Amino acid sequence: MKIPIVGKEVKFNNLFIGLIFFAAASFIFFIYAINFSLLITALILFVYVRFVRKLDDLPSYLNLSILGAIAILIPLFTVITFKMSGYGVAAIGFIMLVTLLFNNLEFSFILALFISFLSASIDGGNFNVGISLFAGSLVGAMLSYRIRRRFQVIRAGFFAGLVQFIVAFLMEREQSFFVLSGMDFNLLKLCLFNGVISSFIVLGILPVFEYIFKVVTNISLLELSDFNHPLLRKLILEAPGTYQHSLVVANLSEMATESIGANSLLARVGAYYHDIGKMVKPDYFVENLVNYRDVHKNLKPSMSKLIIFNHVKDGVDLAAKHHLNPKIIDFISQHHGRTLVYYFYQRAKELEPDGKHEEEYRYPGPRPQIKEIAIVALADAIEALSRTLEEPNPSRIEEMVREVVKKRFMEGELDESNLTLKELEKITQSFIRILNAIFHTRINYPKDDSNRDNKSAKSKENKS
Repeated sequence: MKIPIVGKEVKFNNLFIGLIFFAAASFIFFIYAINFSLLITALILFVYVRFVRKLDDLPSYLNLSILGAIAILIPLFTVITFKMSGYGVAAIGFIMLVTLLFNNLEFSFILALFISFLSASIDGGNFNVGISLFAGSLVGAMLSYRIRRRFQVIRAGFFAGLVQFIVAFLMEREQSFFVLSGMDFNLLKLCLFNGVISSFIVLGILPVFEYIFKVVTNISLLELSDFNHPLLRKLILEAPGTYQHSLVVANLSEMATESIGANSLLARVGAYYHDIGKMVKPDYFVENLVNYRDVHKNLKPSMSKLIIFNHVKDGVDLAAKHHLNPKIIDFISQHHGRTLVYYFYQRAKELEPDGKHEEEYRYPGPRPQIKEIAIVALADAIEALSRTLEEPNPSRIEEMVREVVKKRFMEGELDESNLTLKELEKITQSFIRILNAIFHTRINYPKDDSNRDNKSAKSKENKS
């Protein structure tokens, strides 16, 4: 059952999960006499970002409930169970974890607001605690946004703890601003310890939460981009043509994704793995043909179609066997969407002109669900078609790129990816620029006659 809310449909089970969480949170707030205005404010902010701002890639209702439960339990255990100061609540670590997992600063901002002032409320309504935790959490979120190195997480934790201390010291101080003799070194140690230790804990538990929430972080993506990964090594050795194709698709996708502000690293790594299924039968794909021998010549179009279709299924099976993240597996299963295997569809029509083959020769889907996969799908088609250009000059390249993008758009292949027309134009311009660089012309270098003269002189000397 689905319920329409502000132009969106909400599944009943999702609404049920949300209501259960809200009821459980209300009970905890009641038991510990926590100000209910925090819970109401968090609910209003969630409705705003979900249904008014319509932010992409927000967690599911179940995942939101898990995050909300963690945000409530952290200050409860810190202040009530362990009897620590509110300044010791690991708000910085929690917000850094959320930022790394979801790459959404607005979402991190809302959770930072919630956990910071919840901590203040549990700590006896200490407003200074809330402000300092919120300041430190914001710094931690901004410094950990789209980072690609583990050391950057530790650095973000250190500076976030430092900012938390500075804000707390300025609000707690009774001395003149310029007098440092009254500095609270215990507070300094607590805030720095909070930030640095939290960052180490985040690095340790990050893979666990990636698995729970079915997301992939930039740190994990960099590990997957290593060409010593068993799947990529096998691709290089068994399907070198597909590997070269994937490299070009990755370059096209990365630049196009960057032009619209999406996750370029996710697009690049997804492009590396999108065709790994071709390793199972590499000789049946044109980029891997040896001596240009057409292995499909003696096959029926229906059999060729099955082989081509199966590279998607084989790729998903290989990815699952090697425990790739579901986000990467989505690139394999979605990059062809519901497109037509046009070459074998035409052959089938020639053999059976009266037959209705169109649905039979379409990939099973699904269509690309996110912007990064849609861009890889476009880059995949454009790179393959660019190899057929006899004289790839700038005008022909632009015509070819615009034709592919227009065709995919008109067929509805991009409908579920949330790409806008403005973004499509930026993507198109990026593809054209990169392809012009790939197919650049070179001047004919004159032959070096001096070497030839020297060789003829030496040969005459040898003869004499």
